Amino acid sequence: MLDIKFVREHPEEVQKNVEFRGGKISVDEVLKADTARRRLIQKTEKLRADRNLASSAKPSEAEIKKLRKKREELKKVDEELQAAERLFIDKLARLPNMSSPQMPEGKGDADHVELAVWTPGQGYLPKGKLGKGYSSAAYMPRIKGKHHLELGKDLDIIDTEQSAITSGSRFAYLKGDAALLQFALFDLFKGKLLAEGFEPMIVPVMVKERVLFGTSHFPEGRDQVYQVSTENVENHEQLFLVGSSEPSLFAYYMDKTLKETDLPKKFFAYTHCFRSEVGSWGKDVRGIKRVHQFDKLEIDALATPEGSRDTMEYLRGLNEWLMQQLQLPYRIINKCSHDCGYNATYLQYDLEGWLPAQEEFIELGSDTNAADYQARRLNIHYTNAKGEKKLVHTINDTGIPMGRMIITILDNYQNPDGSVTVPEVLRPYMGKDKITPHAP
Repeated sequence: MLDIKFVREHPEEVQKNVEFRGGKISVDEVLKADTARRRLIQKTEKLRADRNLASSAKPSEAEIKKLRKKREELKKVDEELQAAERLFIDKLARLPNMSSPQMPEGKGDADHVELAVWTPGQGYLPKGKLGKGYSSAAYMPRIKGKHHLELGKDLDIIDTEQSAITSGSRFAYLKGDAALLQFALFDLFKGKLLAEGFEPMIVPVMVKERVLFGTSHFPEGRDQVYQVSTENVENHEQLFLVGSSEPSLFAYYMDKTLKETDLPKKFFAYTHCFRSEVGSWGKDVRGIKRVHQFDKLEIDALATPEGSRDTMEYLRGLNEWLMQQLQLPYRIINKCSHDCGYNATYLQYDLEGWLPAQEEFIELGSDTNAADYQARRLNIHYTNAKGEKKLVHTINDTGIPMGRMIITILDNYQNPDGSVTVPEVLRPYMGKDKITPHAP
């Protein structure tokens, strides 16, 4: 979250940023809660000082009565202070991160700015053909083909009918070559990340509230998160299923202080992810585009403030490497102010693949620089060469959203005979060059 000292000293700048980002809280609300909290802190400190002074000598009966009264008053004020602290933190947490000067202003898809567009055989689209919204769609390839769900059913590799029976809507079975395709994508990107010096991690997919608050998934995104019943959890801890490996990865460094020489610290995790998709019911219901359970190979990093932008561009480069290795058309967009993810975002790029048979872009992931917003909540610091203690910057990147990447491959590599050609770079992992329908 933002430093309250910064908010106090720059209220107009912070309020302007709230409006720029489409926030729903005012700086005045935050400052009023802060003032009330600080008054109670002062009152508590004075009551404690009076109590300690009164109890330092042997008190008379009258003084004992006064001391008891002060203790009762202190208990009451302490309770008020705790409530005031909770209110203050909740309001402060709802202030969005300050925005990068490079973040475009806007409210939705029409206002995103295209940074790069690439297609197989043609390379990068000239800058003059890029613009806002879907400007580049006119230059993207088109083919006649099937929807990925129809393809998956015909090839017997995606089954949403049986998953509806076993689990309900928005679940799926990936079978045979679809499962092999997912493993192949993992192996390809894992090899690249290991060569680049990333640390592989297997992380918990159930975490405590502080972790999701720390990464800014709470309070604003709480309705997207599945809450685990405490009845069957050890010590009745409240746990939540993650919608990304990002909270677990960054929380590994929670309350820790690193050395500047350790940064940037790069790591990745392959996890099952869970999201309620509240607010999207009735949208993208066919197939595996928007489901409750999905898998990701996510890449994250910790960096110095001076190095965070370079780290963000570096992660973007890895995304582009993967798409070009797979020979898939894509674009990179700079997300606009009202639609740039969660409150932690300082600057966000999205990678979108092109589906030539559907004639549309599909979001494949985000590359997000959160500056020190998450680190302040998670208490992650580093010491520089002068021995000064500073907050790290956090940069997170979706990496590979497996289901959506499989959709993109199926759409781009489908053939008129109903088969799907395996991207050349994945053939050594798949052991085949084509996915074909089963013989009747």
